[in-house]
Amino acid sequence: MSEPTIYEVAKEAGVSAATVSRAINGRDRISETTRQKVFDACAKLGFSASKTASMLRTGKTNRIASLAGWFSSQLAEGVYSVLASQGYDLLSYRLANADQRRDFFSSMPVKRNADAVIISSFDISETERRTLEQLGMPVIGVNTIGLTEQRDMISIGVDEIIAMRQTVHQLAGLGHRNIAFICKQQDSNGFIWEADQRIEGFRLGMAAEGLNLPDGYIIAVQDNEFAGAEALSSLLALSPRPTAVCCISDENAIPLVHALRSYGFRVPEDISVIGFDDWPMAQALNISTVRHDPRSYGALAADAAIRLSRGEILTESCIVVPTTLMLRGTTGPAPRD
Repeated sequence: MSEPTIYEVAKEAGVSAATVSRAINGRDRISETTRQKVFDACAKLGFSASKTASMLRTGKTNRIASLAGWFSSQLAEGVYSVLASQGYDLLSYRLANADQRRDFFSSMPVKRNADAVIISSFDISETERRTLEQLGMPVIGVNTIGLTEQRDMISIGVDEIIAMRQTVHQLAGLGHRNIAFICKQQDSNGFIWEADQRIEGFRLGMAAEGLNLPDGYIIAVQDNEFAGAEALSSLLALSPRPTAVCCISDENAIPLVHALRSYGFRVPEDISVIGFDDWPMAQALNISTVRHDPRSYGALAADAAIRLSRGEILTESCIVVPTTLMLRGTTGPAPRD
């Protein structure tokens, strides 16, 4: 439930919003009876008079909103750490499906409740972008597709396409010519995730290396406990059989490696596997992957939100954070025929 507004307090007390402001700030020209009505209304509605008094004086809420279909724990940790250190609260809006997304952008509840908004990990349509521009508050996109680079609309994140092209280039350099791609089947929930750009990066990487990409080499598997076995079954049905596999995330790479080894395949002697994200489990299992640091750019996003909300001008409107290809024990040269 959102916090009550000054207008709701005014309605409860039977006075104007200006009167509520004068009462909270201890100004004259207001009777003690009226002042008490205002304080009684504040108590009844759970309205924080001290915090709101500051908001009325500065025009700031000291809240940053988060709008996300998906919000990783590491990214959230980076955002929280900076906001907490600066005395800011985080107001979270979860958009899990198309209905929630449509309702949010039609009502825009964030408009009066925050000083800036951080959008995480999904595409923004042209209509939604225009709606955000009309908010009159800074918008920071973290791995978000579709934001315009302008003064108060900042983009921070990984260049998914370049990272995946570099991965394909590395595998081609190891002699691999038949390379498949594993991703998750997406529910029809009205979102295009930023990680979907990794598929485009894979396609472009294969083309840049002059490698053929036959039908069926991009495999979408269910997001369940059978994902590894399903991926393996699909790989074994391909001809020619791939000697390397790029996975859209470590969440797909880890069960695939387990399934391969369970069925007697040697990794990487028979087939190489590379994930994406560098989860702690990928490190523990010695799985090759693409490393990036969501915590660091979550902190960057929170810092940018605070600075922009205070009227500062940032010199960069698009911040690309680095990735590192971590070659570990699941990647090796292509097997000889």
